[in-house]
Amino acid sequence: MLELEKVTAAYSGSKVLFGVDITANKGEITCLVGRNGVGKSTTMKAIMGLVSTPSGDIKLDGKSIFTLPTYSRAKAGIGYVPQGREIFPQLTVKENILLGMEANPGVKEIPQEIFETFPILKEFLERRGGDLSGGQQQQLAIARAVVSKPKVLILDEPTEGIQPSVIQEIGRVITRLKKDMAILMVEQYLEFVLEVSDRCYVMEKGRISMSGRTDELDKDRLQQLLSM
Repeated sequence: MLELEKVTAAYSGSKVLFGVDITANKGEITCLVGRNGVGKSTTMKAIMGLVSTPSGDIKLDGKSIFTLPTYSRAKAGIGYVPQGREIFPQLTVKENILLGMEANPGVKEIPQEIFETFPILKEFLERRGGDLSGGQQQQLAIARAVVSKPKVLILDEPTEGIQPSVIQEIGRVITRLKKDMAILMVEQYLEFVLEVSDRCYVMEKGRISMSGRTDELDKDRLQQLLSM
């Protein structure tokens, strides 16, 4: 379980997040949605220790990770796929995945379930990451994040720039992964959110304005908040 408690975040002293509370449970896909510029990606970066967080707390399985550096948060069990994927284009698919294993020294070789979950990657193991399509790169980025067997997987805009058929495949992948971990996802594509998420948080101007189980939320209100 990942818990954010009254988390604030700032850039150059200018506050962006104002007391954010979010809980992501194992076995669930939790989505953070909102219009551009409201603080969603900043929330993901705050979890990873990539931005200044003056106050609040972040807990992983009840233990605070709030003061830990980024690499220690990864080793504690948080896998992160940033917006834009950020794979290493000059490295092969295999080399990219092997780098993800560094977060967990207990993983000595690429688990077979990686190739069961991402069969296209097995076919392209020796191909450079930069030569893959956008959808294939997204699958590689997710594989690199989950190969270390994290407790929490954070995805920032996983459908951005991806064609519809691949979006469906990514939906199937993360739905399969949630049985082993908590998944927290920033997403703009509302139809995708409604299809795959179990719980949803709506952010406005650095604050959570609406939250609940996805199937219980007012869909018209949710659409209105995202289009305002």
